[in-house]
Amino acid sequence: MGVAETISSYIRADEKLLWRGRPQQGLRLGGQEFVLAPISLLWGVIVLWMLLSGGFSTARGLPFVLFPLMFALAALYFTLGRFVHDAWLRSRIEYALTDRRVIVLRRGLGDEVTALDLGKVDQVRFRPRGQRGDIFFGPSPRGLNVFGTQSFRSGLALWVPSLSETPQLMGVENARRLYDQIEGLRAAAR
Repeated sequence: MGVAETISSYIRADEKLLWRGRPQQGLRLGGQEFVLAPISLLWGVIVLWMLLSGGFSTARGLPFVLFPLMFALAALYFTLGRFVHDAWLRSRIEYALTDRRVIVLRRGLGDEVTALDLGKVDQVRFRPRGQRGDIFFGPSPRGLNVFGTQSFRSGLALWVPSLSETPQLMGVENARRLYDQIEGLRAAAR
């Protein structure tokens, strides 16, 4: 069963499918990279410096090897791995817009479906990115949530946007037209 068939199973019989899409695929850089890239590179350089200066000595015992190794793996993840992780997550997401709801399907170890009733959504935000764009449902996150106050996943969303718990249509084509269509449906549903 393909992705399109899977999301179709979440559309009710009394709904009309208006649009179906996927997030932008591959490498996707955001504005936060101006801050995050230097931080992750600095972290990587510090770990590399410790490695080359003998900071990872096996003579001092296992904790003095494992602790720096954890920092090295984290530096590798935040420097390069997060981009691969984000691209993989986005490759497993599909969106649908019906005349009543927005549906976001995330596939992974198990399907996670978020369905939003357009008549009950308080806020819709639009961020254009050329012909593509991001559409967010709900209030903006407050402040810089580096490690999260709600969950570990929401804290990592700064580094890996696909992990955000805020329902969104990320990097969709013809986003302005889709945003206008959603706003029209919201107005009609109220």
